[in-house]
Amino acid sequence: MHLHGELKLWTVLKNLTSLVKEEGLKRFKESLIAYSTGLGGLVAGLIVFLQLESFLSEPWIVMLYPIMITLRGNICGIFSARLSIGLNLGSIRPSFRRNTPLFMILISAISSTSFLLSFLSGLIVFITQMIVVGFKSELLGVILLTALGVQTISISIAIPITCSLGFASFKRNMDPDVILYPIMSTVTDIIESLIYIVAVIIVKSPTGFIALLSMCILCFLVVLYFIKKYGRGEGFIASIKQALASLLLCLSIGWLSGLALSSVRSKLETYPSIMIVYPAIIDTLGDFGASISSTLTTRLLEGSINPELPLNLLELYETIQIWISTLIYFIVYACIAFANGFQGVHAIILCFIVSSPIVLLVCRISAIGIFKRNLDPDNFVIPLETTFNDFLGTVLLSFFLGII
Repeated sequence: MHLHGELKLWTVLKNLTSLVKEEGLKRFKESLIAYSTGLGGLVAGLIVFLQLESFLSEPWIVMLYPIMITLRGNICGIFSARLSIGLNLGSIRPSFRRNTPLFMILISAISSTSFLLSFLSGLIVFITQMIVVGFKSELLGVILLTALGVQTISISIAIPITCSLGFASFKRNMDPDVILYPIMSTVTDIIESLIYIVAVIIVKSPTGFIALLSMCILCFLVVLYFIKKYGRGEGFIASIKQALASLLLCLSIGWLSGLALSSVRSKLETYPSIMIVYPAIIDTLGDFGASISSTLTTRLLEGSINPELPLNLLELYETIQIWISTLIYFIVYACIAFANGFQGVHAIILCFIVSSPIVLLVCRISAIGIFKRNLDPDNFVIPLETTFNDFLGTVLLSFFLGII
């Protein structure tokens, strides 16, 4: 029995050695380059850091921020995936002018979903604020308007940028699947953070409140126009239903992230440099999970692997490479926080080390479960994974900050 075990181990090591020679460090290099877009999250964090006094002035402001970032990521992820598939299949043309009905239905569905979810997120945060702090009727309008204003303005900017990038990459024979989400994830983080900080500052003044209200009304009228013109189109209702099913769950998880971050508001005042790296941390953790999920989903659809929980040797080797490249970025974030006065650098590194096995397990279970149920992975796997990763990263970071 002992000899049999040694022979089996020797066979595994031999196969692994040949695999290393054949594959090299391909996944390590690819992920190291791909995750560099997450460094743009430092710009988003810097925007918040420079206005930290306004950001920490009210519990609801801290609570709403992770929800807005999560919603932005999920809506952007679904839109990017649908646009990429449409371009590759020819059902969407790489042009703003005279595009296909499917393109307009996609924009209509995304805009409508974004407006509805931003309203719900504001309502949830107001109710939570009321329970935790006490009832303040004037905050209802302020919180709802902030949530609606930030989401509608950012999505109005993000959709044209995403389309332009997708069209340009497709015309240059580059795969939009590879290009769109990593770049837009970072770009929209920066846009969302900038708009969020501006909104929470101006919404407290009468002029700013009226300006935000006017923008929201305008966006609402545009959404109504889209619904009236394209709401009866084939696929509109189906797109809304499928997206809402996952996004409502994502909203619930995002609310828990906001609650966790709000609970350590005093720690953020003590260690303000954490906010510089916070968006980059959840971005990179999300990219780590998305890479695993995307590769696994593709192989399941191709039939090159069986829908089983244990990893084969190739998957194990690739996962180790991706894990090491992600760890390097977390070490970089820890160094940046340390350079800005944060002494508990181990909290940032531990955040990844502790979360990564959970992320891998959840990625595998969800991808296999959705594959077996013949559901669209674009609507479920990546939105749920990125939301869960945002939640896990936020909760663990908040926990380690709490015990420092």
